[in-house]
Amino acid sequence: MGKKVVLIAIVLGILGLCASAQAADRILAIVNKDSITQSEADIYLNMIILQLSQQYTGKALEEKAADERKQLIEKMIEDKVILQEAKRQGFAARAEKVKQKVEQIRAAYGSETEFENSLKERGLTIRDIEGKLSDEMIMREIIERQVRGKIVISPEEVTKFYASHKSEFLQPETRAIESLYIEDAAALEALEEELENNTGFQASAEKYKAAYANDVVAREQLRPQLQEQIFSLALNEVSKPLKEEKGTYFFKVLEVHPPRQLALAEVHEHIFGYLFEQKFTVKMLEWLEDLKSKSYIKINS
Repeated sequence: MGKKVVLIAIVLGILGLCASAQAADRILAIVNKDSITQSEADIYLNMIILQLSQQYTGKALEEKAADERKQLIEKMIEDKVILQEAKRQGFAARAEKVKQKVEQIRAAYGSETEFENSLKERGLTIRDIEGKLSDEMIMREIIERQVRGKIVISPEEVTKFYASHKSEFLQPETRAIESLYIEDAAALEALEEELENNTGFQASAEKYKAAYANDVVAREQLRPQLQEQIFSLALNEVSKPLKEEKGTYFFKVLEVHPPRQLALAEVHEHIFGYLFEQKFTVKMLEWLEDLKSKSYIKINS
């Protein structure tokens, strides 16, 4: 009797584990003949977070991850539709390119141990990374062929856009300035006197161990206090001391560049890129919606 009870308990335990595993790995959506499971979704999201962590940290990373989580299933469905079409057309990722990309991700970490620990924290393996990168390469290739490669921007379109948006290509006044920043309050009076007597900013910076900079700035690049300070100066005029929390700034205007209308040749590349991305967004959406309309898609609640 004791052995039977133990056997029944073991069987029930195994069945319970299977049931919990199935529950944990439930099917979230079906796309044609493929399914999207919970475990796939977890890996997909963790891969995205791993990639985002190369650019963001802390709260910014949390916010980006939350945004990705909200649109996770829709993105996975779109990826699945694109991948299915790519594989139908014979697209495949090159193994050596995938390996190179993995090495780039690995190199972003301080050590191999740090990289491996990061994967473990997110429940990922090298195989997961290789699979995701392979999929991304295949999708990028078919999108390049089927969408990007078919977009044409004519010279006439660029010229027409420039003519109707000229005000957007008016370069504001800029000023070439020198700046000096010092934290030694005891030396402040002597430094100010030297600058008023036209002693060079660089020479004064070296003498008083101050920070020196030389830059070209537009009004809108500066905070309001600096806008007033710098753009009210005449050519070669030295500013009054501008006191900050820890130190003091001085400025000198070296050159004044008045506003001017940028020529078409100067902004041609910018306009071309803008028009291209506009068309790409529209064409990509049309192509994707067409693929989805020809697919069987079911999302489980």
